[in-house]
Amino acid sequence: MQDDLTTDLLKAVSRSFYLSMHALPPAMRRGVSLGYLLARATDSVADTSAAPAAQRSEVLGQMGLAVCGQLPTADEQELLCLLQGEMAEAQQNPAERRLLQRFGEALAALRTCSEEEQRLVQQVLTTIVEGQLWDICYFESNASVCSDEQTQQYTYRVAGCVGEFWTELGYATMGHAFAAPERRELMRQAAVRYGRGLQLVNILRDSAEDAARGRCYLCSDRVRWFSRAERYLADGVDYSRRLGSFRLRFASMLPALIGQKTLALLRCHETAQPGGQKLKIARRAVYACLVRAWWLSILRRGA
Repeated sequence: MQDDLTTDLLKAVSRSFYLSMHALPPAMRRGVSLGYLLARATDSVADTSAAPAAQRSEVLGQMGLAVCGQLPTADEQELLCLLQGEMAEAQQNPAERRLLQRFGEALAALRTCSEEEQRLVQQVLTTIVEGQLWDICYFESNASVCSDEQTQQYTYRVAGCVGEFWTELGYATMGHAFAAPERRELMRQAAVRYGRGLQLVNILRDSAEDAARGRCYLCSDRVRWFSRAERYLADGVDYSRRLGSFRLRFASMLPALIGQKTLALLRCHETAQPGGQKLKIARRAVYACLVRAWWLSILRRGA
């Protein structure tokens, strides 16, 4: 059951992340994949436009409590019935429908993990849900963020914290084989920037679609945010090259390289159509990223 969750279902909801997860050392694979599936499930609920904001907020809060083992059994069963029924049926994407239908299985799989793995997954899911709840609540009465600080806080809550989780899970499950112990805090900080960079790519890519939904996550010059995203992704490549094995370096580096390709594509279209049509890099570009990640991962960067 767990293998099915972390292979077929994970591949269905995110092919690019599946490539990274599949390359991870076994010690990290379970915690990372379960954390990702649970976060994607809460994201699916947050984006269920057919459901009122108040209902989505309530369900998200209950999902967060369920992950933390703080939801009474009867309430958890009621939540699972709601996810498997009304919420799943509202999903247009069949993979996300299956994900919500199997949320209970993901919870059960999490509860078989070590206490430290559970704690780290619970911690990151709590932060992610806080970001999703802020998103729903804030944009009920606002069309745009009002400061760069709000953008920074949001990108931390939904993505920067994931880099932090990845790093802490790596040290917890692999110790010094993950990365140099003396660099732990520097690695954590770089991972936060890396996660923020990936989320900024999403924001820049999806800006027209978000605007149509009454959401704008940037209130200042987009060129500055392009530059910041590029710096953060460069930090992600550097972070990845300092990890302790080829598999770790490859799995961590691939999203950064895909993000860099996406930013380059967006920059090419930015002058003619700022924040215009949603763009996606070609499959051959993804293959090129795979090859480059493999090549850069051969040698570990020194301290």
